[in-house]
Amino acid sequence: MTTAHIAAAFGYAGVLANILWPMMRSRNRLLLGQVVACLLMLAHFSLLGAFSGAAVMAVAGIQALLAIPLGKHQRFRLIYLGSLLLTPLVCIATWHGPQSLFSSIAMAIFSIANYQLNPVRQRALLIVVILAWYVHNFMVGSVPGLVSNTLALLVSVRMLILVYKDACAVKEKTASVQSGGA
Repeated sequence: MTTAHIAAAFGYAGVLANILWPMMRSRNRLLLGQVVACLLMLAHFSLLGAFSGAAVMAVAGIQALLAIPLGKHQRFRLIYLGSLLLTPLVCIATWHGPQSLFSSIAMAIFSIANYQLNPVRQRALLIVVILAWYVHNFMVGSVPGLVSNTLALLVSVRMLILVYKDACAVKEKTASVQSGGA
């Protein structure tokens, strides 16, 4: 088995993880799913020699873990916000051309998305992240990455619609209760 085969295996395992995590309804499970996907794609990009993408996956996985306690511990927000400073550092340290810029843009938006406690805003921003990864994966020739982006985009849009409808239903129910309706 060659390095290319091993890279592809990690990449396609990452595809599966990237299809599954957007389906998670709870914020914590969504974030844990991101961690798994990041680890798999980190291995894939490392084996491809796409070191900017690999470094971004490492940082993104750590940030996803850091994002879990944001809703419960206000002081933790400062630690998480501090991790945003890693974005330009990773971009500069792993510079391999424009693909480094797009992986870093993805990382910055990913960080902002996972900082959100509102699930609609979080999911909308995560869709933008997928678009930045499309460009990166095209530039580095990652077929598993492109497949993953396409499938994750489809699942993410569907889940955004469901989460948005849920949020609207809750808002409507709250308004009805406050106005004295049934």
